[in-house]
Amino acid sequence: MPHLPTHKVLLKLAKSAAKKIDLNTPSNLSKIDFEKIDENLTPNMRALRLTMSIADQLFSMGVAASDVVHSALAITNTYCKRPVHIDISYTLLTISQDRGINKEPLTMIRTITTRTTNYQTIQSLQELAKMIRSRQITLFDAEKQLKKILESSKSYSRWMVYLSDGGIGAGISILYTGSIPIIVLSFLIGFLTSWILDKLDRIGVPSFFIQVIAAAGVTVIAAVLTNFINNYEALDIISYINPTLIAISGIVLLVAGMMIVGALQDAIDEYYLTATARILKVIMKTGGIVLGVTIGLYIAKKMNTNFATTPDGLALTSITYQYIGAAITAACFALGNHSRLTGIILSGVVGVAGYYCSIIFINNGMEAIPASGIAACAVGLSSTVISRIWRIPSVATISAGIIPLVPGITLYNGLMQVVQNSPGTALFDQGMGTLLRAFMIAITIAAGASFGNIIGRPMRRKLIKLHNKLPSLSNLSIHKQNKS
Repeated sequence: MPHLPTHKVLLKLAKSAAKKIDLNTPSNLSKIDFEKIDENLTPNMRALRLTMSIADQLFSMGVAASDVVHSALAITNTYCKRPVHIDISYTLLTISQDRGINKEPLTMIRTITTRTTNYQTIQSLQELAKMIRSRQITLFDAEKQLKKILESSKSYSRWMVYLSDGGIGAGISILYTGSIPIIVLSFLIGFLTSWILDKLDRIGVPSFFIQVIAAAGVTVIAAVLTNFINNYEALDIISYINPTLIAISGIVLLVAGMMIVGALQDAIDEYYLTATARILKVIMKTGGIVLGVTIGLYIAKKMNTNFATTPDGLALTSITYQYIGAAITAACFALGNHSRLTGIILSGVVGVAGYYCSIIFINNGMEAIPASGIAACAVGLSSTVISRIWRIPSVATISAGIIPLVPGITLYNGLMQVVQNSPGTALFDQGMGTLLRAFMIAITIAAGASFGNIIGRPMRRKLIKLHNKLPSLSNLSIHKQNKS
C-alpha cells in the first residue's frame, strides 16, 4: 500500500464515514452525539438563571418590585464577578450583564405570569436569598435547594381558600353589625363568591369579565334575598337581615384595595412602568365590578326590588366588634394566601394593632387620611421587626395588617356614584371627591407601610445582634447545673 500524507488519510476516512451516515436523513440524526448545552453552562450563566427563577417567583406572587430587585442583586453580587443590571416592568423581567470589551453581553428576558400568592413559598425563597447573600451556600446547593422549594411547595386546598374568603366577608360584616344571621349569610356569600372566582379563572375567563359576572351574581343574590324579606316580614330572623351588607360582603372580595396600595408602593419606589400597569389593572377590575353591579341592579329592578349596593348608609358597630372584625379579616387574608399558622395568628394581631392605631388618631381629631398613613407605618415597622424572629415574610404580615385599612370599598363607592349620576350634579361631584379620597388614603397607606419597613430594617438588625449576644437557654441551664 503506497504511503499517503496524513491529511489525505484523514480526508479519505471522512469521506468513508460520510457514506455510512447521511446527515440529511432524519433517521440517522439520533446516531449523532449532540452536545447538551444545558449540562455545560458556566457557573456565571447558572447564577443568572438561578437569579431569574427566584425573582420571577417572588414578583409573580406579589412581592414589591424593589424587594425583588434587592434580593436578586444580592444573589448576583455573591456568585457573579461582573455587575448585573435587573429591570422589572410588570410583565417582563430582564437581567443583563456587561462582560467587558472582549465578550458579548448576556441578556435574559422572561415573561412574568401571575401566580397564586403563597407566603410559605415566599418565605423559603427569601431565606434562600439571605443564605446566598451571607455566603452560607454554594451555587450547586442553591440550585438544588431552589428545585426542592418549587417541587415541594406547601399550600392549602381550594376549599380552605374558599373558607378563608368567606371569613373575610364575615369579618367585614362584623365591622358594621353583631347580628349572627347577617354574619353567617355574609360568610356564605363570601364563600360562594370565592368559588365562582376560582371556577371562572380556571377556565380562562379574563379578569374583567370575572369581575362583571361575580359582581352581577352577588347583586342578584342580594336582590332575591330582599324580595324574600319583603314577602316574609313576619319571620323574626328575617327582620335582622340587611341585604346591602350582604351584597358588600361579596363585593369586598372583588375590590382591588390591596392592588392600588401595591401600585402606589411601586410608584414610591420609582418603578413607574410597573405602577402604571397596576393602576390600570385596578381601574379595569373596579370598572368590572361597577358594570356587574349595574347589570345586577337592572335585573333587580325587573324583579320590582330596590336596595342600596353601597355602604354609605351603614354605621360602624361597637369598637369591640370592630376589633374582632379587623382581626378576622386580617387572619383570613393570611390563611387565603397560604401562610403558616404562626403567620395567620400574627397577621390577626398586627391587623388589630393597625386598626387600633387608626381609631385612636381619628378619635383624637385627626382626619382618616393621615391616620391611615400612621397606622400603616406602625404595621410596616412591627411586621419588619417580627418577620425575622418568627421566620415569616414581612410582606405577609404587612399585607394582612393593612387589609382593614385599605380603601377598596371607598374606591367602589366613588365609582358607583360617578357612574349612576350625570356630570355636573352634586352626587357626581361627590363621587369624584370620594375617588380622590380613596386615592389619597391608598397613597398614605403605601407610604406609611414603606417608611415603616425602611426604619424597621436597622432596628431588626440591632435586635438580631442583641439576640445573638445573649446566652441561650441551654447554656444557662448547664451553668446552673455546674454551680449546683
